[in-house]
Amino acid sequence: MHELSCMSKSASVFVVNVGNHQMWAAQSLELDNHQRFMTSGGMGAMGFALPAAVGASLATGMPVVMIAGDGGMQLNIQELETIAHHHLPVKMVVLNNQSLGMVRQFQQSYFHERYAATLWGYSAPDFSEVAHAYRIESLTVSDTRSLPAAIEKMWFKPQEPFLLQVSLDVSANAYPKIAFGHPMTEMEPFAKPLEMEGT
Repeated sequence: MHELSCMSKSASVFVVNVGNHQMWAAQSLELDNHQRFMTSGGMGAMGFALPAAVGASLATGMPVVMIAGDGGMQLNIQELETIAHHHLPVKMVVLNNQSLGMVRQFQQSYFHERYAATLWGYSAPDFSEVAHAYRIESLTVSDTRSLPAAIEKMWFKPQEPFLLQVSLDVSANAYPKIAFGHPMTEMEPFAKPLEMEGT
C-alpha cells in the first residue's frame, strides 16, 4: 500500500472492494489532498470496486486505482469489457491469495479453522490472463522486491487500463481487528475473541 501510494500520485481516486485488502488499504494508503478514497464501508458489497472505479473514472476524467481481492474481483469481472471498450484509465490491483481471505480469517478465529467455501471448494482464475482476454495489459508479481518496477509499468501509460495481480500468501491476515466480546482497546491478534453464542 505504501509503494502504491507513493507511485500513484496521478490517481484521482482509490476505490476498494470488500475484504482484507479493504482493511489494509484503509489502514495504510497515504492520500494526497487531491485524492479520494471510495469504499462501500460496512455495507459489505463484494463486487463494488470495479463498477465504482468505472464511475469514478468517467466522473473525474482521470486515472483511478481499484484495489480488490480475488473473490470480489470475480463478482463483476464483466466490467473489464466496459473498461476496455471505453479505454478507461483504471489501474486494477488484484490481491490474489486464492481464498476469501476475510471470511477465512473469521473461520480461523471463530470456527476452528473449518474453511468451508473459502479454501475448501473455492478457486480463482489467473486474472492477468483474464485481462489479456480483454486486451488489457497486465502483469503478475509474487515478490515484494518486484513491486516498484511492476507499479512503474502500471503507470507507464497513465491514460490506459492496466491490471496488476499481486500473489499473496493464503494465510495473510488483517490486523489489528476487533475481537468479539472485547472493547476496541483490546484487538486481535493480542486479544483472543470470545466464543460466539449460538442464536
